[in-house]
Amino acid sequence: MGKPKHPRMLEDTEAQAIARNLRVSPRKLNLVAGLIRNRPASDAIATLTFSKRRIAKDVRKTLESAIANAENNHQLDVDRLIVSRAEVGRAIVMRRFHARGRGRASRIEKWFSHLKIVVAERSQEEEEVLEAAREFLARSERAAQPEPAAQPEVAAQPIPAAGPEPSATVSEAAPDVQAPPAAQAEPDETQETAAAQAEAEPEAQETPATHAASEAQAEPGTDAEPAGEQTPAPETPEQPDQGSA
Repeated sequence: MGKPKHPRMLEDTEAQAIARNLRVSPRKLNLVAGLIRNRPASDAIATLTFSKRRIAKDVRKTLESAIANAENNHQLDVDRLIVSRAEVGRAIVMRRFHARGRGRASRIEKWFSHLKIVVAERSQEEEEVLEAAREFLARSERAAQPEPAAQPEVAAQPIPAAGPEPSATVSEAAPDVQAPPAAQAEPDETQETAAAQAEAEPEAQETPATHAASEAQAEPGTDAEPAGEQTPAPETPEQPDQGSA
């Protein structure tokens, strides 16, 4: 006659996995276990995958084993599983010694730990409550964010049709802009002074030859000699000497 079957300690919607004698101290293991407590199974796996702790790899293997037990042995929905418990316990402690000065020895303790992970399937009512809580948090976050300042509406300008002349396009695009009137040429005192000096310079530079030429032209019936040439004096005939006669 055999022993009676050990009664199941968990509920019908729960499954567990146990890892024994992990080479880590309970304190360090509890830091990693606290990252996945009361979190969805998918989020817990993602957190352990990207964790920098060495023991996170063994914790992830234990969690995946618990999810597989829930799916295959108890036919639970994997998408609705959460990590309900993550228990850490102390296992064996190996003691060694380290030689020190003066013949003394120091103790070395190598701690081992146990890990138990329990996953549970949430009911439909809990799913609805959690979904409502997520929606409420999302609405509150959106309400807390400041609304962007309203920008003034800019009237769309009509696009000119292809074909009209550029001048017509410019006048249509900016009817208020008018071309400045053409500047009228006003007499400049400096220009007048320069012109008077230019007229006075030729009069001041007249030579006696040019003055004589101008007078010859003014008198009718006289031939004007070219300027710069002198008229030779007329030769007088030689008179005979009165004494020889």
